[in-house]
Amino acid sequence: MHNTGEMSDAPDASIDTLPSQVTTPRLTLRRWHHDEATLLSAGVAASIDHLRPWMPWARFEPLTSAERVQLIEGWTRDWEEGGDAVFGAFLDGEMIGSAGLHRRSGDRTLDIGYWIHVDHVRHGYATELAAALTTAAFGIDGVEAVHIQTDEANKASASVPAKLGFRRFSTTERVPEAPAESGRLIDWTMTPGLWVTRAAPLID
Repeated sequence: MHNTGEMSDAPDASIDTLPSQVTTPRLTLRRWHHDEATLLSAGVAASIDHLRPWMPWARFEPLTSAERVQLIEGWTRDWEEGGDAVFGAFLDGEMIGSAGLHRRSGDRTLDIGYWIHVDHVRHGYATELAAALTTAAFGIDGVEAVHIQTDEANKASASVPAKLGFRRFSTTERVPEAPAESGRLIDWTMTPGLWVTRAAPLID
C-alpha cells in the first residue's frame, strides 16, 4: 500500500492532463464520481484495520457521507484543473481498491499511489495496476520519471516497485505519519528508458 487520496500542490504545467481511465489485464481504473461515495466509504470501512497502520489519511476515518462526497468532488475539480487523477480499481464491476497518479515529486514527474481492499490482497492487483499506471504515465507528454514512495517498514508495499524494476533512488528521514511507519521513506524511481526494457508485468 502506498498513500493515495490527498490533494497535491499546483499542477505541473509541463505535463498534460492525466487520463480519466486506465485498463489492465484484469482491472478497470477510472476516476471516482461523487455518486460513488457510499461505495468508497464501504470499501474503506471494511479495510480500515488493514489501512490504518500505513495510510496517514486513515486517521480521519470514518468520514460522513457529505465529507466523502466533498472529497470526491475535490478530486474531480483537481483533475479538471490539470491536477491529480484518483481512480477506483474495479474487477468485473466490483471495487477492489483505489489508486492515483499524483504530482508530488517535482516537475516532469508523477507519483503512483495505491491501496487494495482487504478482501483482495495477495492477488497481484497492486503490482498490476502500478504497472499499468507506469505505462500510462510514460504515454503522457512531459513525463520523465515515475516515483513510488513506501515506508521502509512496509515490506508488502515495497515489493510492488521492486518487482516492477523500479530503482531505489533515495531514503529520507521524516516524522512517521501513520502508526506502523518507521519514518524512513524510500523513493523508488522509474525512467522511460528503463521501463521499455521491462518484461510484461508480473501477476501473482
